[in-house]
Formats: sequence, C-alpha cells, structure tokens
Amino acid sequence: MLVDDHPDGYIDWFVHSSSWEVLPLRPMPDADDSRVKAFRKQAREGTLPPILLWWVSGLDCHLILDGHARLAAAIAESVEPPLLQLHRTVPRDDLAARIDEAVGFYEHELARFAELRAVHGPTVPDGAATASPQLVRCLHGLNTAEQLTWAGPCPAERPSGVASHAR
Repeated sequence: MLVDDHPDGYIDWFVHSSSWEVLPLRPMPDADDSRVKAFRKQAREGTLPPILLWWVSGLDCHLILDGHARLAAAIAESVEPPLLQLHRTVPRDDLAARIDEAVGFYEHELARFAELRAVHGPTVPDGAATASPQLVRCLHGLNTAEQLTWAGPCPAERPSGVASHAR
C-alpha cells in the first residue's frame, strides 16, 4: 500500500480515496542498502522496531515519519511490519467543553425518561440503559477518535520580491 512512483508520488483523491496508502517523506532505500540489510534480519526474527506513521486527513493517507529502511526491510522479507500511528485528537481546550456537552446530554436524557415515568408509570425504563452506552461511546471517542488535521500558511517571512507558488 505504498504510494507508487516515489519520490514524486502522487495522491489522487479519486483513485486513492480511502485506500489507506502510505506516502514516504523521502525516497525509499533499496533492498540492498546496508540499513535495510540489517533490518531484514530483525524482520525475519520478528523483532523489527515499529514504523512511525502520521495520519493526514487532507491527503487521506499516512506519512512515514520514521522507519523508511524498516519498511523496506519488511517489504523485502514479505512480513507485516509493526506500526505506530499518530493522529490528531480533540484539542485540549475543546475537550472540557465537549465533555460538558456529553454529560449535559446524558443528564437531559435521564430527566426526559424521568418525566415519561412520571406520566406513564414504572413500565417506562429509567433511561440509563439507553443513555449510558451513548455517554461511554461519546467520551471514548473524545479521547481516541481521529480529528481532521489542520493546515495553514507558513509564518516564515519571504524576502521582498519573492513570490509564493503553490504546488
């Protein structure tokens, strides 16, 4: 699932959409490179250190941050490499507000069920069986769910007269 034609790899959102491909940040080393040869032995023994990937939602793929030679060794040995994935989660300043929203929804649901019980009697459940799993899923998602990655212009100043060209 390595993006073809690197170092000039091309991500096409129509062809590669949701294909979970991996884009190296530099050219992949050859199978006979000295580092790859050293890692091939570890790949065969099952002791290969993990490859560090970063999920970038705007590219809809993973970038290899560390482990180009390890990945080349795993590919050469036809073994599945261990992976360590980084992704963006909910920003800390948003987390408290989103937790408050989730707890507020939970409390609202329990109050709604209590009102229904008051009107229709004890045959109506108390709502905990419905609202509690929703709260757990929401809180778990806040701690683990992937968020969109951000992008913006570089703050570096350019010398006067130098134009910026997007690629």
